[in-house]
Amino acid sequence: MKYIGWIIALILVVVTYYIYRFKYLPLKTSIVKLEQEIAMWEEQLKGEKGIIGDHNIFPPDKFFKDDKLTAYGEVEILRRFDQHYRGIEIYISAPNAQTRAKDLLRFLDEQKIEYRTFYCIAVIDSIERFEYKFTK
Repeated sequence: MKYIGWIIALILVVVTYYIYRFKYLPLKTSIVKLEQEIAMWEEQLKGEKGIIGDHNIFPPDKFFKDDKLTAYGEVEILRRFDQHYRGIEIYISAPNAQTRAKDLLRFLDEQKIEYRTFYCIAVIDSIERFEYKFTK
C-alpha cells in the first residue's frame, strides 16, 4: 500500500508520454507541413504578374450563425463583392467549412453574382476565418 502513489505517478507519466508521442507529435507535424505548403502557394501566387487586388479578413461569427449566412454577412457580401474584378477567391475555415461554403455559394447563385474566375476554397482547421481576395 505504501507504493501505490509511486505506481499511480508512473502510470500517469507513461500515459502522458504515450499521448504526447503518438497523438500530439504526428498532429503537430501535419500542421507544420500544411502551414509550409500554404506559405509556398501564397508566395507562388504573389509572384504572378498582373494579379493585384484586395484582401480582407472577417470574423466568421459575424458572417455565419449555425453554419448559415447571417443577414450581416449577406449585406456585406452584396456591398463588397464587386464584379469589376477579374476573379475572387474565398477562404472559409471552420469545423463545418463545407456547409458554410455551400450556403455561401447558394447565396451567390441566388443573387446572380458571376465572375470570370471564381474559386471557393473551404479549409478545415481549428482556426476559424472568413476571408476573400479579389484579383484585377
